[in-house]
Amino acid sequence: MYALLACALEIETQDRPEKYASVCSDRQAALKALQAARTTSPFVRQCQKALSDILTRHTVGLHWVRRHAAIQGNEIADKLARDGSVQRFDGPESFFGVSRQNIRKIKRWMENHHLVLWRGLCSAQSQGRGLISGPKLATKARLLSFNRIQPRVVNGLLTGNNTLRRHLYVMG
Repeated sequence: MYALLACALEIETQDRPEKYASVCSDRQAALKALQAARTTSPFVRQCQKALSDILTRHTVGLHWVRRHAAIQGNEIADKLARDGSVQRFDGPESFFGVSRQNIRKIKRWMENHHLVLWRGLCSAQSQGRGLISGPKLATKARLLSFNRIQPRVVNGLLTGNNTLRRHLYVMG
């Protein structure tokens, strides 16, 4: 993607009289990302904008070529990519992808772990555990909608520091 952006910027800065420019890449994923109607990557959007800026003066063709196809510039681009991969990463986006499936797995693990912690509360918080069945989005929304006094009552129930008769009885 960075190479495609560099090509677009190079075409724009040269301002040559030719009306047609061809950009060849051996990365199908990068070419498909540029053709996508919607993208979440700011870097892909930047590349799309750079290409659309030069489309006012040039017709640009994006072409996929096989790796090591002996096309002029492709071997140089491969060497530059290898050289760049040994350098320390410094860029606007994370350098590894996390799939949505993995994000869902991580979220599910966090929710299960939270529930285990909730069920393992000490006996002082057993009153609160009896009142609130567990961590849920609906419970969170309800707690956030409370006025100023209600959170104190809930906090007292959850921590065991409240003025209920049982608490007073336990304290003697």
